[in-house]
Amino acid sequence: MTMTLPRPAPDTCSPPFDAYEIADILSRLKRWKPLDVDALLDDVAGALDDIPPAALEMPGLIHRLHRHLDQLADISIANAASERDGGVARLLAQGANLQTTSLPSELAEAQRHLRRVGWVVNELVDRLVAAKYMKGTE
Repeated sequence: MTMTLPRPAPDTCSPPFDAYEIADILSRLKRWKPLDVDALLDDVAGALDDIPPAALEMPGLIHRLHRHLDQLADISIANAASERDGGVARLLAQGANLQTTSLPSELAEAQRHLRRVGWVVNELVDRLVAAKYMKGTE
């Protein structure tokens, strides 16, 4: 006959996340793509170049710039950059405002909108690199 000593009941603990939060985290991980700084800088150059892109290229470029803004916002949030730097917070607010505005149908107005978005992305990258929250193109 073998005797075993009784084991103490395990401490109960609650999981750090509920099922909805875990599903949200998993969804974000599946959508995550690394920041391509070279592509970001190419898109900023396309938006800020003296010769504006063709009208047919603008929707794709604005979409990519919005994606870059989202990624930069994620980097800012992860590093609490907006709490530490009022300029980052201001640029994030400008970027969010620009993202809610649809691309104007008039060509000259669309070009101005595109340049504003490109400028915000460029300034945000400069601030985040200077503060060492992200690396440039070393």
